[in-house]
Amino acid sequence: MSSTTSTLRHWLAGLPAPDLGDRHFDPDTAPADPVALFLSWLQEAADAGVPAPQSMTLATVDPAGRPDARILMLSDVDESAFWVAASTASPKGRQLQQVPVAALVFHWPQLGRQVRVRGVVREADEQRTATCFAELPPEARADALVDRQSRHLFDEVALSDELGDATDLVQLEPEVVAPSWRLWGVDANRLEFYQYAADGHHVRLRYSRQDDGTYEQVQLRP
Repeated sequence: MSSTTSTLRHWLAGLPAPDLGDRHFDPDTAPADPVALFLSWLQEAADAGVPAPQSMTLATVDPAGRPDARILMLSDVDESAFWVAASTASPKGRQLQQVPVAALVFHWPQLGRQVRVRGVVREADEQRTATCFAELPPEARADALVDRQSRHLFDEVALSDELGDATDLVQLEPEVVAPSWRLWGVDANRLEFYQYAADGHHVRLRYSRQDDGTYEQVQLRP
């Protein structure tokens, strides 16, 4: 083992343990609907001052089965799905199209909580997509119209000019929707709620959707 590796290991071991709080979560009082529980936890995270509580990790796979992950913002959530936005020209958009399954992870360390979601992916209808796109800031809509995400950047001046032209289009035609911009729903088929406990008795509650649309609740060992 190299001295660098050994030094790094000891440095990591010496880092202070994160303060995960000590909130209580009684799974016996959890609602039958996991989305209702998610929304209550999201609100508590926002009230506690967690930065960007709507941020999450989106994990996808490509056709060869190679995983990919990135952090982005939740666009919407309803009784059936968690909605995320992506360009069809971006790696994540192509992966969502080619292998329509995904996993999400929300992490709120100040509360000692995380929520994991896993399910199949479906594309939103045109009306929902247009409504969500119209709610984006003008700069975000202009960037989506240019749609050069993840491509090689050779000329920042050219990119600035393109963004300027797109911003003018957004102002002149505010109803325009970027052709490649999509809203994707990750079906809430399986969700897991994790609550840290200082005494080691962490709580893990998994919801699994049944054929009749109801959810089975199962507690898991920490």
